[in-house]
Amino acid sequence: MNVRVQIDGQIYEVEIGDLNSRPIQAVVGSELFVVWPEDAPAAAIAPATTAAAAPPRISAPAPIAVAPSGETEIIAAPLPGDVVAIAVKTGDAVTAGQLLCTVESMKMNNPVRSPRPGVVAEVMVAVGDHVNHGQPLVRLR
Repeated sequence: MNVRVQIDGQIYEVEIGDLNSRPIQAVVGSELFVVWPEDAPAAAIAPATTAAAAPPRISAPAPIAVAPSGETEIIAAPLPGDVVAIAVKTGDAVTAGQLLCTVESMKMNNPVRSPRPGVVAEVMVAVGDHVNHGQPLVRLR
């Protein structure tokens, strides 16, 4: 489904996946967002009835927490999909923002990047593996 939304005062065209799945996947431009809607009572959910109604708001997913210096950190899958590429191996030094692996979901390749500099302690998946949201992919130290 394609919708127009307002985020921080700017209007965007958004392609939204299945609204009944959790998380909901939304594509804004070429960037994929994983959205975890708040649970609301059924009576609180009502369709918009006028064209003047405000567009729905979509928030970016919460970032994965960064481990304190010296500890290991698990980099988890940001969405369900298939691992199509792994760019690092155990023992590799990585920089913040460096590509770790790529997860394909909804026919889109989604890069998973290192949130901080570190060393790859363990690669926990292989190319071709199906992963669920939050499943461990790489452990950094």
